[in-house]
Amino acid sequence: MLTRKVSDSLSRPKIILGIYLLLSVIIAIQHYAGGPSKYNNFQIFRAALGHLATHQNLYLEYPSEYFDLFLYNPSFCIFFASFSLLPLPVSLVLWLIFCALALFYAIHSLPLRYSDKVFFWWFILFELVTSLHGQQTNPLIVAAGLFTFSLLENGKTRWAALFPLLAFCIKGYGLIYAGMFLFYPRKEQYITYSVLWALVLALLPLPVTGVDHFVEVYKAWYGILVADHAVNYGFSIMGLLKVWWPSFSQSGVTKVQLAGVVLFGITWLLCLFRNQYRTLRQRILLLAYASLWVILFNHAAESPTYVIAIPGVVLFHIVNRKQLAPWSKILIVLVFVFCILAPTDIYPPALRQNFFEPYLIKVIPCMLVWMVLQLQLLLHQHEN
Repeated sequence: MLTRKVSDSLSRPKIILGIYLLLSVIIAIQHYAGGPSKYNNFQIFRAALGHLATHQNLYLEYPSEYFDLFLYNPSFCIFFASFSLLPLPVSLVLWLIFCALALFYAIHSLPLRYSDKVFFWWFILFELVTSLHGQQTNPLIVAAGLFTFSLLENGKTRWAALFPLLAFCIKGYGLIYAGMFLFYPRKEQYITYSVLWALVLALLPLPVTGVDHFVEVYKAWYGILVADHAVNYGFSIMGLLKVWWPSFSQSGVTKVQLAGVVLFGITWLLCLFRNQYRTLRQRILLLAYASLWVILFNHAAESPTYVIAIPGVVLFHIVNRKQLAPWSKILIVLVFVFCILAPTDIYPPALRQNFFEPYLIKVIPCMLVWMVLQLQLLLHQHEN
């Protein structure tokens, strides 16, 4: 009886939301108390508006303010403006709350059974915590993708066109979710509003930069993106290849990514031409595929970035848990144990530092899920 009451309580949206909010506040306080090095990413975001307003190059190093580089679209400075202007401790708390709320309500918006949403909320929680510890923007990117899907499902094409572009203004690969429009009606409307939203978002920095500095800002942004691509292997398939074959070169990264793009295009075109998107379950699998693919073939993927890939795993499991049982259960357990828990204190620091991190163990379970899903889509094996 007690177990049933606890289970019912933990299934209530207010309880789950409360836990999301509580963890966000605790993490924010923990990092603020630890000093600037503990919230460095937040400092990068926070300083960007000032650099933009004073016509400084956003994409240079500013060691007196933070370490590392600002890699985001210039419009992100405007999105982050309210957090830049508030007192530091308040804005840090509100930033993490905002990220957690965005993911919570994005999951809530999905056309899933309530029990599936509860599973989704709990399964992704540890991965969300990992991302929040880095003050990362990744929860916002995946939230934008999930909202895009929900809005398309509800026929709200105009708003659906906005969210992938918002994700793009954070990190370019967030635009992947825009591809979902291919599987819905009103394609012309989607394209029209995408162009309009893109224009509005691109011009957001203009009042701050002025006309003269506006073009220079975007040139600098493009330059940092090119430079960033030249040095990374990431928590990705390319990173695994580098671990397994140390001679794997940077030119190999480009080749693998190109092969991934071709495979992605073939897969989605096959699904389109075979009408393999008519049911909700089919469209959910396409969303899952995009969420996994965009991280596994991402040269800049990090451990906190996997909050974007994990929804793909969850959606794959929700659709396949009956058809592929017990394989679906085995895969999702592997993801939880060796991917989600990999960077946590569940494992001793020595095991994390000498095994999980250098060998990119976190990548492998998600790659296995993606491979199974890839075969499903190509062979048309899932339920229609």
